[in-house]
Amino acid sequence: MKNLIRGDIRRIMCKKSFWIAFIVAVLANFGIVMFYLFSLKYSTYNYAAGTLAGVADIGGMIIGIAVFLAVYADDFKSMTIISVIGRGQSRWKIVAAKFINSVILTVMLFAIVAAEVFVLMKILRMELLPNELTAMYLGVFKGMYVTIGYVTIAAIVIYATGNIAFSVFMVVMLYLIIPTVLQMSSMLPVLKDIHLERYDYNGLANSGLSSIFLGMTAGGVLTLILAFIIYVGGSLAIIYAVFRNKELDF
Repeated sequence: MKNLIRGDIRRIMCKKSFWIAFIVAVLANFGIVMFYLFSLKYSTYNYAAGTLAGVADIGGMIIGIAVFLAVYADDFKSMTIISVIGRGQSRWKIVAAKFINSVILTVMLFAIVAAEVFVLMKILRMELLPNELTAMYLGVFKGMYVTIGYVTIAAIVIYATGNIAFSVFMVVMLYLIIPTVLQMSSMLPVLKDIHLERYDYNGLANSGLSSIFLGMTAGGVLTLILAFIIYVGGSLAIIYAVFRNKELDF
């Protein structure tokens, strides 16, 4: 499995489209931060708020799509996954290697984005308050945490169907459409007391990180761990169940 991981990472590192997408994510984050600073108020609070919006939302979605395409799309489009199986690699090792690669790339890209955020903070001479710094750290972590989860959940679709376009649309749905629909559902009389938006992966991430920010660290960390086990672990189990007996004729 180590060879699978190393070979895939080398291949991805050489892809121009992967790095172009990442540059777009960095520029999107920069643009959102500048928008918050110059259209609202030039303040440390708005710098932190703009960073949260850029890293955890739009920038995070672009990174998520880039990671998803780099890790999954090429192998399913070119069907090289068949040759990997033909060389004797078990399907579980393929699933695990792809997941590990997505985690490695996500952590690496968000580490670079975090560096951009803090370098920009120095250039703009932003002296953030301790709680604003904490919010920024947690925002970067949330972007990474949510991206790992959403890429894994969307991978169910590509393993089941091999359809790249629909799988990418699933990533977009997870970032933008599903959270919006769940928020709107809280306005319906039948569902307003249930608060469905609190129980999806993004909602649980928000709940856990809010608890950490408010000083309830143990409860927040436990929420994040349980959400990861349920959504990411459950997605991997579904992927293996689907892929184990899948005929690769798509």
